Amino acid sequence: MSLITCKLCGRLYDATRGKICSQCLDELDELYPRVREFIRDHSKTSFSVDSLAEDMDVDILRMQSLVDLGYLDRDVPGISGADEEKKKKEELLQQLKGTLNTSAPRERHSDEKASKMYGQERYGTGKKK
Repeated sequence: MSLITCKLCGRLYDATRGKICSQCLDELDELYPRVREFIRDHSKTSFSVDSLAEDMDVDILRMQSLVDLGYLDRDVPGISGADEEKKKKEELLQQLKGTLNTSAPRERHSDEKASKMYGQERYGTGKKK
């Protein structure tokens, strides 16, 4: 049994459920509906974790934990990190395809040399010609 400290409250607990103790997880479960309702009531406002925590008078670590646990999504259209990452991957793929198409295949010097192994090249085949 390994004991670790809770990321939110600092209590020691058995590390079977991640980095947050069960008491803090219960508190986050109670906080989530309040946050969801607040966001629905202010749907025309865009929030960051900081501004949402400040407007609701909640600890920013708890708000960030909701995001980290997947309760809240950090989706900003056009600026999302996932969109940028996807674009970078596409660009990298296009660059890779371009370099593969332009690079010529390696030429073999001669069929005889290509068919010999290193030992045969270095020490001969052992057969007299």
